[in-house]
This record gives sequence, C-alpha cells and structure tokens, in this order.
Amino acid sequence: MTPQSRPEAEQKNVSAPSAPPVNAARSSGKRPGKYHLGAYFDPADPTAEAFRVLAARTRRSHQDLLAEAISELVAKYEADKQFGRS
Repeated sequence: MTPQSRPEAEQKNVSAPSAPPVNAARSSGKRPGKYHLGAYFDPADPTAEAFRVLAARTRRSHQDLLAEAISELVAKYEADKQFGRS
C-alpha cells in the first residue's frame, strides 16, 4: 500500500490541529491583559524619524507619546460622542 492510498478508517483518525477557542486571550505573556496597537514605517520616513527624535528629546517612551496622540485623535474627531460613549 502506498502512503497516498491509506484506508479510509485510518484517514479519519488523523485529526487537524485544533484552533484556539474564540474567547481565548491573544497575548504573548509579556503584557497580559494589554492590547497591542502599532504600525510599521520605513526608517527613513521623516515622520518616523521626527517621532524618534521627539521621544529622545522629551525623554518620553514611544508608548506614552502614542497614547497622547491617540487621545488627541479621539478628541479631534469626537469619537466618544460618535460611538455613544459620552
């Protein structure tokens, strides 16, 4: 018998890898309960470079600067009101 012609009963016993439960938290374990929000930029992009310089000169973390920027975007577009959170 060739490997491709296994009996039907034997083929049924081969199980596919199971998917994780839908409600399982997706976390690497490094920051449990946290949500990752990020983007990829070309290192030569002037905005990315300005961001790195700003972080260095203000001695603030990238996470802190991004949190401030996202808060300002939410305020600018009044996202809280538009999505019923006010």
